[in-house]
Amino acid sequence: MIRSYLSWTRAAGMGLIVGVALAGCAVKKPAENAAAAEPAPPKKVVCTPASANSPMVGTWYSVSRPRGFAGDFQSLTVLSADGTMSYETQLKVGKRTRPALRETGCWTHDNGIYTLQTTQSNGEPVDADDPIYRTAYKVESVDRTKLTLREMKSNGQVVTARRMQPGYRMPY
Repeated sequence: MIRSYLSWTRAAGMGLIVGVALAGCAVKKPAENAAAAEPAPPKKVVCTPASANSPMVGTWYSVSRPRGFAGDFQSLTVLSADGTMSYETQLKVGKRTRPALRETGCWTHDNGIYTLQTTQSNGEPVDADDPIYRTAYKVESVDRTKLTLREMKSNGQVVTARRMQPGYRMPY
């Protein structure tokens, strides 16, 4: 009887020890570095002013029909002399207009390449290191009334924009 009591006591004791050990593993430990748990703030992007008298500075409106889309893609881009930009798009399919995308950020035009770097999308900061927020085009031509761009990929689509008056708003 004593032997079975001792066996039961050992089993219960071992069960208690194992239970306490497992419970210790399940206890939420405080974060060692609470700052590391918070996401890093977005990388600060500094816009570079455009070259003096750049023909790219202005308000540009385009309507195109991208390959694979059933509707018209409209965009309104405002390129400022200080290197900042705002970009608004919408997709029109028949009489229905899809919600607009509004982005702000920086732009450059170097060696025939026009680059947009988004810093905010629909008012929210974005990760500037994410390549989806950086777009580049080859500038085929630019003058006082028209801007012609080509996507920087094999067989890239051509987009032609018209210069609009400052303050022009996208038709809805």
